[in-house]
Amino acid sequence: MSSLAAQLQNIASLDAERLTSKYGSPTSKSYLFPPKVASTHDLDSIFALAQSGFEELLSLDPYMSEFEDDLFSEKAKRTDRMMLSKEENEELDLVLGRCLRRLGKWIGILAGGKCIEWLVRRFRVHEMNAEILLQVFLPYHESPNFPRILAILTIPQNSPYYAPFFPLIKNAQPIPRSYITTVISPARDKSLHLLTDVAGMVEQAIKEKVVYRALLTFWTATMVDLLEGGNAGKGVHEGLVKVMVEAFVIILSTPQGGEDVSAAVYPPLVLLTRSVTLAEEAFQAILYALLTPSSGANPSQRMLTLLVTLNDRPGYNGGLGENAAEHLSKVKQLDHILIAAMEKYGFEASLKVVFGTMLEDPELHVKNIRTIIEYRDLPKSLAGLAASILLRLGSSGASSEDAKDVCKSLLANLRERHPSIVDSVYVEASATAQIDHQLVQKPADESAFLNIYSADVSSRVQGVKEVMELYQSGIDNDSAVSALVARLGDLDELVIQAIYQDPEQLLEITFVDKYIAGVKPTFWSTSPKPTIIGHHLRYISSTLLTEKVLSKYPNTGRQVFQELVFPCLLSTQKRQPIAKTEALLLLGGGFKSVPMLSKIVPEIAKARGENEQGSSARSNLLIASALSEATISSSHFDEDVTYLLTQLDSTHASSRLLAHLTLAQLITTLKGEKQISVAVRVLHHIQSKRDVSLREIDNAEELFSSIYVDAVYRKTNESRTAERATLSLLAATTKVIRPSTKVTWLSGDSAHIGTASVYKALAKEIYHWSNTGLLPNSLAQNLLRSLLAQLGEDALLFFASIWTSRTSVALRTASLRHALAFVSAYSGIKIQQGIDFQIMIPSVLIALQDEAKAVRSAAMAVLRAMASNAQSSENVYALDTVYGDKSDTVQLLKSSDRTKYLEVLLESEDDVVIDRNRLHTIHTSALGHQHGKHRKDSAHRRAVIGCLISHIESYRSIRERIILLKLLQNVDDISVLRNVLPLLSALEDDRTEEATWLSSLTNNEREEYLDLLFSAFRKEMISVLADQQAGAWEFMLSVIKGRQASHLRKQLRDISLQRMIDGLYRSLASNQKVEYVLALIESIHDLATEDALTSTKILEQFDLDTSSIAEIIEQLSEPLETTVHRKKQKHDENEEDRPTVAVLDLTVLIESRRWNSLPGDATLVASLMSILSSLLAKRQVINQGVDYLEQEVLAAILALVEKIKDPQEIGRANIGIEVVIKVIRASTNPRTSQRALLVAAELARLIPEAVLHNVMPIFTFMGASDFQRDDAYSFGVVEKTVSRIVPVMTKSLKDKAESTLDLYNESLTFLSIFTDMAGRLPKHRTLPFFVHLVKSLGPADFLSPVCMLLVDRATTKAGRSGNPISVVLELPAGLAGAFDVSERIEVLSEAVNELSRLVQDLSKTEKGAFLSQTISENDASDRPLKQIVHLLTFTLALLEQLRGRSCDQPIVQSVVRNLIQMAAATIQPIMASTEIPQNVQSALAGAMQLLSAENFLAVVLQLVTDGSNQDMIMALDTFSDRVSLIKSEVRGKCTKFIADILKKAAATLADSTASTKASLLAIKTVAASALPAEDSALAAIVPALVGAISKMGDTANTIGGLELVQSLVRHLNSRMIPYVQSIITLSLTLIMSPKSISTVTKSSFSVLSSLLEVVSTFISPKQLTTILRTTIDHRPKDPTLSLSVSNTISKRMRTKTLFPVLMDLWKTVQDEQEESMKAFFDLLRLTLKNASRDELPGMMKSVFAFFLDILDLRHRLQLRQVDTIIINDIEDSAIGSFLELVTKLNEATFKPLFIRLYDWAVIDLAEGKAVDDGRLVERKIVLLHVMMGLLVKFKNLLSPYIATLLPHIQELLPAYAQGEIQDEALHSLLLDVLGKSFEVDEGSYWTDALYLTLLPNLISQIPLFASSSTSNTSSKAIANCLGSMAGSTTSENVLRRLNTSICLVTRSDNPKTRVAALRVLDNVWENQVDEMVSFVPETVSEFLAELLEDESKDVEIAARAVLARIEKVTGSLKEYLE
Repeated sequence: MSSLAAQLQNIASLDAERLTSKYGSPTSKSYLFPPKVASTHDLDSIFALAQSGFEELLSLDPYMSEFEDDLFSEKAKRTDRMMLSKEENEELDLVLGRCLRRLGKWIGILAGGKCIEWLVRRFRVHEMNAEILLQVFLPYHESPNFPRILAILTIPQNSPYYAPFFPLIKNAQPIPRSYITTVISPARDKSLHLLTDVAGMVEQAIKEKVVYRALLTFWTATMVDLLEGGNAGKGVHEGLVKVMVEAFVIILSTPQGGEDVSAAVYPPLVLLTRSVTLAEEAFQAILYALLTPSSGANPSQRMLTLLVTLNDRPGYNGGLGENAAEHLSKVKQLDHILIAAMEKYGFEASLKVVFGTMLEDPELHVKNIRTIIEYRDLPKSLAGLAASILLRLGSSGASSEDAKDVCKSLLANLRERHPSIVDSVYVEASATAQIDHQLVQKPADESAFLNIYSADVSSRVQGVKEVMELYQSGIDNDSAVSALVARLGDLDELVIQAIYQDPEQLLEITFVDKYIAGVKPTFWSTSPKPTIIGHHLRYISSTLLTEKVLSKYPNTGRQVFQELVFPCLLSTQKRQPIAKTEALLLLGGGFKSVPMLSKIVPEIAKARGENEQGSSARSNLLIASALSEATISSSHFDEDVTYLLTQLDSTHASSRLLAHLTLAQLITTLKGEKQISVAVRVLHHIQSKRDVSLREIDNAEELFSSIYVDAVYRKTNESRTAERATLSLLAATTKVIRPSTKVTWLSGDSAHIGTASVYKALAKEIYHWSNTGLLPNSLAQNLLRSLLAQLGEDALLFFASIWTSRTSVALRTASLRHALAFVSAYSGIKIQQGIDFQIMIPSVLIALQDEAKAVRSAAMAVLRAMASNAQSSENVYALDTVYGDKSDTVQLLKSSDRTKYLEVLLESEDDVVIDRNRLHTIHTSALGHQHGKHRKDSAHRRAVIGCLISHIESYRSIRERIILLKLLQNVDDISVLRNVLPLLSALEDDRTEEATWLSSLTNNEREEYLDLLFSAFRKEMISVLADQQAGAWEFMLSVIKGRQASHLRKQLRDISLQRMIDGLYRSLASNQKVEYVLALIESIHDLATEDALTSTKILEQFDLDTSSIAEIIEQLSEPLETTVHRKKQKHDENEEDRPTVAVLDLTVLIESRRWNSLPGDATLVASLMSILSSLLAKRQVINQGVDYLEQEVLAAILALVEKIKDPQEIGRANIGIEVVIKVIRASTNPRTSQRALLVAAELARLIPEAVLHNVMPIFTFMGASDFQRDDAYSFGVVEKTVSRIVPVMTKSLKDKAESTLDLYNESLTFLSIFTDMAGRLPKHRTLPFFVHLVKSLGPADFLSPVCMLLVDRATTKAGRSGNPISVVLELPAGLAGAFDVSERIEVLSEAVNELSRLVQDLSKTEKGAFLSQTISENDASDRPLKQIVHLLTFTLALLEQLRGRSCDQPIVQSVVRNLIQMAAATIQPIMASTEIPQNVQSALAGAMQLLSAENFLAVVLQLVTDGSNQDMIMALDTFSDRVSLIKSEVRGKCTKFIADILKKAAATLADSTASTKASLLAIKTVAASALPAEDSALAAIVPALVGAISKMGDTANTIGGLELVQSLVRHLNSRMIPYVQSIITLSLTLIMSPKSISTVTKSSFSVLSSLLEVVSTFISPKQLTTILRTTIDHRPKDPTLSLSVSNTISKRMRTKTLFPVLMDLWKTVQDEQEESMKAFFDLLRLTLKNASRDELPGMMKSVFAFFLDILDLRHRLQLRQVDTIIINDIEDSAIGSFLELVTKLNEATFKPLFIRLYDWAVIDLAEGKAVDDGRLVERKIVLLHVMMGLLVKFKNLLSPYIATLLPHIQELLPAYAQGEIQDEALHSLLLDVLGKSFEVDEGSYWTDALYLTLLPNLISQIPLFASSSTSNTSSKAIANCLGSMAGSTTSENVLRRLNTSICLVTRSDNPKTRVAALRVLDNVWENQVDEMVSFVPETVSEFLAELLEDESKDVEIAARAVLARIEKVTGSLKEYLE
């Protein structure tokens, strides 16, 4: 393949694969599916998949909605990127880029994958957006998603991503981050493109609000890796630094970036500042960015990063920016952040910068500055800085008074803490500036407080005295108290003595709490001074613990002991705050009143007095023992123990260890309940230490080992000592003795808290500790051994309490293994029958359902051991103790049943271990009822069920009960219900123990438990419910009858009702259903409103047959049927309320029934009628609910009567209308009477005579009153009336009329009654009423007149009733829309007919229209026009309704014909100015949609043939609008109609302008969409059309005719051959006519272009020459048009035909003007561009000769003295044509031609001529122009051809240097060609040797460009050339030679030469600065340093420019210039 061909392949279309594939569709690349699977999914299925994913993403990310229309809609489904323009694709790329970046957040979920799959399959983002897609997936480079997308990517070869990622595509796999870091590093990607893309990912994400964790993690890690890689290698690359700094600054400066974003920047930012010394500007930019306000960053993190950054830049003093102080003020809690940084890290140098910035605006930062100044460990440098700045600002005249006051206040605060620093700074500052001395002067009233806080001891002593005096004087008492309390913690004895100088005054000032708070730090200090402690103790003893204080605060002694003395009692090697002297103080004075000190003080005094080694350590044990005894005897035992427990967690080591010692001693000393309680509390408190391993500690089993005691004394603060203390507490628990009271280990959820329950907790804690694996083995064994020894036989029960509890899996497993050992141990005991462990089976069953497999496995082992131990033993383990008092209710299994049950369980051992739910299945199968089984099996099953439920009843623990009940949940046996029933029955009484226990549980637990109990009530258990002795039915009734006084009772009721709903009710017998429903109804009265409503809804779900309902009605109605005046029974005090209650009960019943679903039962109707009768009789004595019940009963009767079809059934039930009539008359409620009327109306069907006889008078009255009432019942009555009366009236009207119009006129008055009242009816009732009215009238006859009368209402003010016209017209449109299409089409026809009549009536005296009859003399004159307008609006609404419906074609044909004629008639002046014409056209358009194509064309042909001129024009216009919409298969059947219409239209082309326009439009429309069958008709009209165009006087028609000819040419193709000459003649005539305007000319050229495109082979050379000549001549007028026609010619004409014509044409064109030649060359270029590769080789000789002649044009033009610029312009055009020729050639063909071209330019004319011969120069210029064009177009492909020119170039350059030739144009062009060759070479030709060979000649050209006369453009030629050379190589040798050679030229004596050399040097460094950095020393020191001092100013300026360019890279180079 040739190099040119390879280049063309590289620029192939992205769509080439699709266009050349077998099926013309994209390959099956897919993100989600493998290729084979993907190929089976079409675009629709992928779109559906994407839609589901997109909807899911919308719920997660609402911002995704932005892309719905463009990418995920039906519109997107139709988008084909290959059909879009470049601009549209670019716009789409932007949208896709945003979408992909947002989808990057959701790549990890399937919904995101679905959307990406759609984008791949529809928008081909893997090909056309490959770079963005790859960027989006980079954060997931190690996930499986990355190789899936990488495998389908098509990365362009020119993409920077191609080289690193293309090799990975074939075997796509996840890649490590190190690979990405490597390929984007500057060492690999010198363009920094990849690095810039990755660095900008976060910035882009912030802009688009799509930041997510994966992106930030990837970005941070990549940036860090890049920096670490640079540090490990040669250093961080400069480009990397630049990119990173820009990225960091932009991200940190972005408002609301968020915490996560900022946190992602900090690690690489800190690493960058530590790795690289940034330039000052870059470093400041980072600092400014870090202070950006409102960035959303965490203030602590951002400030810490700022401090770290500053800390890594020692000596920095550049500040933080202009607005830094303001930005710092917006940082929340800045003062605390800075102080915390000081405490933890120091950061003194960094803080000086930040603190200094804050101090520059003290008003803004007064709070922050004060806090920092008050920091106790403020560095001296910061204090000095603060003093210096505050003194300067406070003394400055530019500072405001407020600022000075702030400075003074802050200085005073600073001086209190650092007086010497402030004073020294003041002295230094005063020496150089005038400082206001008042800034450091103390006010008299502040001296006391300043002294008391002074660092000087004597000042503090003086301050104490002064403050006390101030307190006595009453000045600022609060400050005095605070100051003295602060001084109580002073460590100087003189200060303390001064404070205690007046104890009584001190007591008055501080009293108890404040005093203790002040001295507490001293007592708790790590190194307290005994003497200071002694002073405090003396004061406490003599003053604080006196009767005066204790009488007011009796708890002072305990407070002193706990808060002050306790931490001082323990003696350690480094801390002995109480020596013997201080201990003696505790013996006397007020300390005698502290009970806790009574026993320990002597021990302290004794220990402190002994000097024996180890005595202090032993004294700690004595003190702990004494404290223990004191605590035991304390009256505040619980509070003291609580205090000791709190000290276990104290941060004070002495206090913590003393608490451990004391509590351990306390546990061992106590007995009984207190011992157990304290031990439990201790163990609970140290639970948090179970995560620390203590296994390596020795002697742990000893309570107070010598190692432990010695560690307390010597290693107080070590963690190992604290661990020993913890172990000591655990060892103490072995001394706890089990209580004598009985312990029930499986007592469950007992609320009782006693000794037994506390011991249970203790045992569990000890067992837990012993099994943690964290304790030393000896201690763990001791704990376990001690515990098991105390448990004895109860051990197994204890283990069961562990494995059934919610402890850890390991502990539950351990307990089961211990249990296995326990059970197995009994197998070795020689007891005759062994031990029966069946009592423990339920507990094991609980373990078998454990979530952990290990627990289930261990449990199965225990079960197996139980099964093998004692097959028939009567020794049952723990029979009497297992559940405590409830143990006697446990049922035992017989030996055989037990054995069988265990065998069933063990058979599925493996399944149970694997599946925790398998046990449920086993019980369901083994215990369920099975048909055909022996009775013995049933007995076994029921024995097991009874046994399990007895355990459930005895084990009062909700969790265990639920677990066991679930085993029986699906067991189908009546014994389950019988056994469960006692548990439920016990809950009926809230006072029972069971009910009380259950009520104490949570609602959820209780509900789950009751659900399981009630699950026994199933339809299979119906026999138990039917058994009166079982009590189950009575329980169900009692549950719903009782009052719901508690939550438990409510839950019982709710769950029982739910069981009934779930199917139990349907299984009940009929009598039980009646009984249950009655009970439920009667119970509703006692419920709360919400519960009553719920029960009512439940009642609705209980189905009853009609006989049951009648029975319930009879029982509920009993109180209504008894007499009111009967004798009252005893205890019947509420007898008068019984009727009301009965009404309420009946209401509930009636409401609950779905009467519409019941069959029609006359007997039930009679029962309901009896209710109505009873209500009428007792209406006066019923308090409430009568009206509502009457309404509901009437509704029920109506529903039942509607289903009764046999009138005799009504008669047999003796049902009459009288009761209904009485209800109507008696009720004052309209709704009641209306429902009664509905019942009466329905009864009319069955007993019509009775209804008509009784109801008509009342019905007439109700109709009059209800007609305007806005409710459904009223209108129901009205509709019934209409249904009965209107048909009679209709029949009468029809009998009178002879025609349709007569019927309309006859019914006008009658119909107007209804239409006139339309405005008075309720709006939402109006339409339903008229629909009903028309249906009663008969829509076929009366729908049209009613609609027209309703339309007519809009023409009068009274008819509109204040409503807008649009609202009025909605009614007739809605009315018509309520009927079928056939009826609506009739209305449409009648409406159009009426419109025609109304239009005709406008010009008639005698009115014939229907609506004209409504017009009176008093009406407005424009009412007829309004009638037409509104009727047209109504017609449009009808057409809109009928759109898409199948309509009767003859009717529609008539409608269309009428509308077309009406449209023609609307030109009348009276209508022309109205909206009538427009509405007629709209109606016509709508009617067309209802008409078939054939019928439409028939109408048009009829009007064109027989209609008036206006009718014809209107018909043709309509035809033009509609014909293109006809489907092809339909249109093919109508060819004759279309041909006839075209013939008629063509005949009118010479007529009037209007008809010509309509005819042209009609023909053009047909041509645009013509079928093959219509071509003959179109061809037949061509002669007439061509002949008529030149005769058309109207320009628009002429253009239209030409456009029509163009359309016909393109459509008819070869059928136009006979008319080619006539068309060319017409077109050329119009083009050359001076009268033709530009649009006519353009249209004419378009006609010629279409001819050339369609029938080019039939155009003769003569015709072609004429067309070409005309095209060229037209170029000056319209270059674009000329070029377009030329392009068409070049594409359509064969090269062999066109090229000879062009050669002939050149003979004349070459002598013409510039524009003609340019036009010719454009044509030539296009011809070669579109030339066939097959035809060119045969023509090449003549073509190249032709081009040589053209290339010699420069000489001929110069002879004609043409301007050089024009010559160059023409030559460029010619060379462009030549380049197109080269594109068509392969290398074998082109190379000889190039050599021939070289010979032509250099050799042919060279003989005997000088080198500067003008003709030779001209040809060389042409040759170089051609070479430049080749290099620009083909780049490095043509670079090797420079070798042909190089020898001659090597001759020309010395010639120029020696002055032998001086042509400037050739010189500049020569250098430009060389520069371009260097630029595009890319290693194709130029080598180091060639560079070095050429270099001297190039350097010699520099002085030639020093002349000031040289043009600016030319003067840059040598600079650009050498700059390109430098940029094209990285060879150090070449660059050094180049640099040195240029530098040597700078030493020329000519200043201009030096300037020229410096400019060249500047260009060279600009192009290759990175590779030339190593030349800096020699360049600067040896050359530039000298040139900077040059005598020529120009040279100096040029030298400084070069130096500045170099310093941009290297920084300052001053050291090389000195």
